[in-house]
Amino acid sequence: MMIKYIKDHKVNLLIQILFLIVLGFILESLQLDRFAVIYTICIGVLCQIIVAAYDYLRKRKFYKELEEYFSSLDKKYFLFEMIQEPSFEEGKIFYRWMEEICKSANDHLLLYKKEAVEYREYIEMWFHEVKTPVAAMRLMAENHPDERMRQIEEELNKIEYYLDQALYYARSSGVEKDYMVKELNLKKIVEKVIRSNARMLIKSKIKITMENMDQIVYSDEKWIEFILKQLLINAVKYRKETEPSIEFCAEKRNDRILLEVKDNGIGISAKDLPKVMEKGYTGTTGRKYAKSTGMGLYLCRSLSKKLGLSFQILSEEGKGTVVQIGFPRNSMTFLKKEE
Repeated sequence: MMIKYIKDHKVNLLIQILFLIVLGFILESLQLDRFAVIYTICIGVLCQIIVAAYDYLRKRKFYKELEEYFSSLDKKYFLFEMIQEPSFEEGKIFYRWMEEICKSANDHLLLYKKEAVEYREYIEMWFHEVKTPVAAMRLMAENHPDERMRQIEEELNKIEYYLDQALYYARSSGVEKDYMVKELNLKKIVEKVIRSNARMLIKSKIKITMENMDQIVYSDEKWIEFILKQLLINAVKYRKETEPSIEFCAEKRNDRILLEVKDNGIGISAKDLPKVMEKGYTGTTGRKYAKSTGMGLYLCRSLSKKLGLSFQILSEEGKGTVVQIGFPRNSMTFLKKEE
């Protein structure tokens, strides 16, 4: 930093050195004692060094503090709240400008947050309003069972699926805590999701097996149901034609319960696997085998992260896919997370 300071003030330093040289010649021309001339020049050099050192140290303190706070802060717009006003004039000018910039950034951020909350509230209201006619149409289809109505019901299922995606996408990016963590029986949650999607599973001739599922975990019931439904739909969508199956198994690992959802489907290629959880990424499989939005696994990972769950996908093309979800075994994990 000192080298940068010297480079920045090199013109001033050169002028001061030139001034001392000229002063020396003047004193010499006045035929003063040479020792007195040298002594005067030395006093001048020392004064310049003291002034430069004082200026450097006070500026160094301010900019070093600024750099430390800037690199440590996640939200850079809070920088102004952390630093003190400097004592030198150009620093004061910079400080006042930064105050205005940070204030403007915070005002805009609050405005965008307010708009995001209002938009999210509208999406949730719209979702629940649309659910009513969808439920009515589903009831009509069930009361008049024939081939055409079964096709209509299938399309209604797709509408409901995309509505769920839209709702949980809005919730995943929300700033408020809109989930409720409680004690859950993992087996009951999985069984509930299987029952609600039984028609799809029966039509696809999927064999379901469960192993060691009677485990207690802590999470939000509705969000977990949504994640498991997404995994079921993916397993059905990318199933093999012969003897398709989905296996749910759980095991205790240290302070977590690890749930594995395994299928024997077409799997994911090594090229696509690192990207399948990115927003909007469909990959080779999504384009080749089924229409895909590229949002399902992205939402699963986003919601899992917000819930404090681990989410990992293991897969090999042609051999199936394993999704691993790690649940905390006690509620203290969430208390620590909130602190």
